Amino acid sequence: MEMVFSDDVGRKIAGRYDITRVIGEGGMGVVYEAYDTQVDRDVAIKVVRSECLSDRKFLTRFRREMEVTTRLRHPSTIRVFEHGEAEDGRPYMVMELLTGESLAERLEQGRIPEIEALQHARQIAESLSEAHENGIFHRDLKPDNIFIESVGVSTVVKVLDFGIAGGLDATRLTRAGEVFGTPQYMSPEQCNGLPLDHRTDIYSLGCILFEMIEGRPPFSAESPMATMLKHVKAKVPTPRHCCRETAKVLMMALRKDRTKRIQDCGRFAELLGECIGAARARNEGRSPPNPDSPLRRSQATTGPISSVPLLDRTGATPPIIVEHGLSVASKLVIAGLGVAFVVIVATLMFGTNSSSIPDTSSNPGLSAKGADEPAPTVRDLPKNRASIISNVDNARVYLDGEFICDTPCTLEIPVGDNTEHEIILRKDGYVEVMTKWKPRSVTERPPQLPDLKPADLAHMD
Repeated sequence: MEMVFSDDVGRKIAGRYDITRVIGEGGMGVVYEAYDTQVDRDVAIKVVRSECLSDRKFLTRFRREMEVTTRLRHPSTIRVFEHGEAEDGRPYMVMELLTGESLAERLEQGRIPEIEALQHARQIAESLSEAHENGIFHRDLKPDNIFIESVGVSTVVKVLDFGIAGGLDATRLTRAGEVFGTPQYMSPEQCNGLPLDHRTDIYSLGCILFEMIEGRPPFSAESPMATMLKHVKAKVPTPRHCCRETAKVLMMALRKDRTKRIQDCGRFAELLGECIGAARARNEGRSPPNPDSPLRRSQATTGPISSVPLLDRTGATPPIIVEHGLSVASKLVIAGLGVAFVVIVATLMFGTNSSSIPDTSSNPGLSAKGADEPAPTVRDLPKNRASIISNVDNARVYLDGEFICDTPCTLEIPVGDNTEHEIILRKDGYVEVMTKWKPRSVTERPPQLPDLKPADLAHMD
């Protein structure tokens, strides 16, 4: 049952704010729309409920929110005009009046297109970056605390509610082991009740971006405790509705170990900008910009990124991909390999014809230059570097019966050895899948492998 407190509607606060209607309300306070008679504008005013005046800790937090938010000036942080106490002693805070909808309301309509989601996330990251530079971290970032407002032809995202914001000067407000936040967006360290820093907001923003793109948060369960346990223990699901650059940034933001996570929101915003460029290029059928960007290199190798492939026309994700859009240097290397391949084939075709080999026994001057050369070994042949992924992480990859690596990883398969190579994916509890492949060039795509299926499910089939 939703309870709406409208006791203040029709009243004037601080002799200047005429309360007109209730905008929203929570457990400790109510947000009203009001008219500021002194400057002739509509505002939002947040007022503490009378019954909460005895809660000293909450009043301390509310006053801290007022102090914190007035120090922030980024366009994507809600602007606070004034704060004080009403005639009856209730603290209040006057803010800009926003028109639009919360991100939570937007997500009820379904997932958000990738580029739009990235633009929202970048504005949030920039807002948080300013807060972090001021020694403030939010600690309760979630779609309910993010507002989407249309200003002319632009969309502005606002970060709201620094009510439980933390920082070096706020540690006295938090008891050891005390947990704040909303389970679907809490960092692993937050779920464990550990001391927090600004990197908890980076994880929460990663969860929000994942939900915008996929239409659901990365971790959710029947109970808050089960959801929190997933944040600590479970692997991040593979995103399916974004380009590989975006997927890689998501995985970087959602790392369990905060020391391996993206380390600051300024860098997060830069990476999101690169993702916007890559997603826009792919939508327009162009090669992504910045081919040498770290986002286009694999986590396991220095080659092209291979963590998550593009969707095919059927909506399915192929388990093995080879990155396109090579850099100029890579193209030159491939061209050189192609020339070497032609030379090797010519040697194989004509080098074994004994009638064309000069007799060097009577003329030592005709030495190795005209003599028959040994056939090239497999090591000498050019290689096709196939990036291997699977629908189940850490599947074991075997090439011709020999274990090579765990997915995602890269196989090097010789081109021109006239051999069909056997590729097998195996994982405990799953039915292995296999294909054979004889690459004809260094850029040829490998054949598609089916998804690994649980062994018990396959048995039922």
